[in-house]
Amino acid sequence: MKSIFHNILIASVVLSLTCAPAIVNAMPEPAPVAMTEKEKAAAAKAKEAEKKKKEAEKAKAAKEKEKAKAAATKEKEKAKAAAAKEKEKEKAAKEKEKAAADKEKQRAAAEKEKAKQAAEREKLAAEREAEAARKEAEAQAKEEKALRDYEKYQESLENPKQEAISYINLGARLGYAAMMDKINDYIGAGTLNQSNPLQQLKGGVGFGFDATYNLEYGHFLFETGLDLRILNSTSTYGFEATRLDKNYPGTTYSYLFDKLGETRNLFQVGIPVMFGAQFDRYYFLAGVKVHYSAIGNYSQKGKYDIVVNDPALLEPYGMGIHDLNGKTGQAIKFLQPDLSIAAEVGVDLDEWLQQSPKPADPKDKKKKVQPGQRLPFGREHIHYRAALFAEYGVLNTNATPAALPVDFASNQVEVQNSNTLLAYHGNTKLNNLFVGAKFIVQFEIPGKTARPVPPPPAYALYSVVDAQTNQPLPVAFVETHNSNGKITLKEKQITPKGFKQKCALGSYTAEAKAEGYYNATQSFDIEEVGSTEYVTIVMRHRPVLRVRVTNKETGLVVPANIQIRKRGETASAYTMATDSLNSSASLMLAEGPQYTLHIAQMGYDTLDMAITDIGDSLNLQLVPVKKGEVFIVKNLFFATNKTRILPTSEGALNDLYMYLARNPKVRIKIIGHTDNVGKDEANQILSEGRAEAVKNDLIERGLTPDRLEAEGRGEKQPIDTNDTEEGRQNNRRVEIEIL
Repeated sequence: MKSIFHNILIASVVLSLTCAPAIVNAMPEPAPVAMTEKEKAAAAKAKEAEKKKKEAEKAKAAKEKEKAKAAATKEKEKAKAAAAKEKEKEKAAKEKEKAAADKEKQRAAAEKEKAKQAAEREKLAAEREAEAARKEAEAQAKEEKALRDYEKYQESLENPKQEAISYINLGARLGYAAMMDKINDYIGAGTLNQSNPLQQLKGGVGFGFDATYNLEYGHFLFETGLDLRILNSTSTYGFEATRLDKNYPGTTYSYLFDKLGETRNLFQVGIPVMFGAQFDRYYFLAGVKVHYSAIGNYSQKGKYDIVVNDPALLEPYGMGIHDLNGKTGQAIKFLQPDLSIAAEVGVDLDEWLQQSPKPADPKDKKKKVQPGQRLPFGREHIHYRAALFAEYGVLNTNATPAALPVDFASNQVEVQNSNTLLAYHGNTKLNNLFVGAKFIVQFEIPGKTARPVPPPPAYALYSVVDAQTNQPLPVAFVETHNSNGKITLKEKQITPKGFKQKCALGSYTAEAKAEGYYNATQSFDIEEVGSTEYVTIVMRHRPVLRVRVTNKETGLVVPANIQIRKRGETASAYTMATDSLNSSASLMLAEGPQYTLHIAQMGYDTLDMAITDIGDSLNLQLVPVKKGEVFIVKNLFFATNKTRILPTSEGALNDLYMYLARNPKVRIKIIGHTDNVGKDEANQILSEGRAEAVKNDLIERGLTPDRLEAEGRGEKQPIDTNDTEEGRQNNRRVEIEIL
């Protein structure tokens, strides 16, 4: 029952809410009440206000709607932009990840390539080291072999073995030649009577060439081979020949030959067999030479006089002098062979013609080729000789058939024919003679003969080490002189591996230089060939004086010029200049003297102090001058009696500018002074002009004019006498006063 009532109540409420508007609309409007004009106007005004209000609300609603729409559009665009941005961000992240992956990949590839290159470098370095070790081993083995060969050769010199040495000789001869025919009589028979022969041997020139084999065994010599010679000899003959005239019985003709010249030429090929001995530079050979006469001829030239003896006349009469139309180039027949006794005496020329070796000791000026010593020339030995020789034929070489020297015709007065004088009797002996000088070139045939072995070179192995660590210096330079002061090693860079130099026997001094070290010298001797002298040069570090300069008040760096003086002296032994970056400088001072340090920097108090250790590191603080203090600008120069600043003042002006630039709060007064030469007014103007010139220069460099004042005081405030030039120069100055 209760629930039913509850349901009826709910239904009533619902119906009332649903039907209320319809009921209101269905109800008739109440009858209008009559209104006054004022009320009508008020009602119309209210209605207009209500209308405007509704329009305003409508416009507001439209505006709100438009605003909401714009906000929605903006929100939508914002969301879209955010989505695009997020998408772009995701894309950038992906690209970044990809780039990182590519970079990592590239890095890995680079690392791999780097590792590969490192491996290749290590491999190449190992190969180079192996090659260097191999070459060094080969060089060492070569040096050891050279030393063994030299020692073996020296032993062979000390204990020489008798060796047979063979030579091929090429010789050339030039000298006097003669063919001695030994015609002692000249007596004919039959129709020709000859008597009173006269022979004069003139001889001629001989040439000879030989190619022989020479054997030397100790002092013993043997020689044989091929010998060629050309002999030329002239003889003159005087004789008389007579004949009867068959047509006039009792009449005779006499033919007087004063000088019939006969020149003979002979070319022979032979074989010598010679024996002899060698003593130091001298030698001799003796033996025989067997020659075959290959070519021989003769030529005649002369005149004769004809004298007629006629019985019908009391005295003989002459028919004049006639030329003998003798034979030219007529062959001569010779007996074979021609056997000659030969001898040769000579001297070796090696010690004069061969190049001497360089002496081990430069002071030794003697020739190094001793008598009898042979030196190598290329693969073989070549030697030189000069000699005197003589060859005499002991066998008759004439084989000319017998014939009269001249022939006549029965009906002719003059000589019709001539023959060689060697044809007389057919048994005229002919012996050949050849004497002269000879030059020989010998080629030694390589064999077991001990050959000179040059001494193997000795070496100096340089190394330069630190005196404290005993470790090799990274870089050093070494120069070496021998005992005569001659440079044997020009300045050479020595690395930690050292340097090996060939050296002759003798004494040497090596000087080493290295940056940061004192120069060092080391003397050494090379006493044995083939040896290696280890030359270790120990170098000491040079202490370095380091100086840093700052402003005591501000702590800022101060570029300063520093003078280093020996104690008790005013002249500078060294100068240092600190830089403008950290105001530091370093210098190596010589050991021994004691030094003082002096700084006179513009704008700061002068600093003098003793240097206790030349290897110190000094931090110096300069005290800037105070307000009211005055200092002189040093090294500031003007043209004479002018305000023009000379270019040599650039350093002083720049120092003053830098001081003011580093201290921007400092104001100064530039004060010019002069000496008392000239008028007071002129000096006053000059001092003012010079002060203004300095001021203008500083302004041009960048300083503001409000920090600078200029004043001239002429000659009023001298600081020295004006009676001397030096005093006047001190009075001509520019001062700076701190304001």
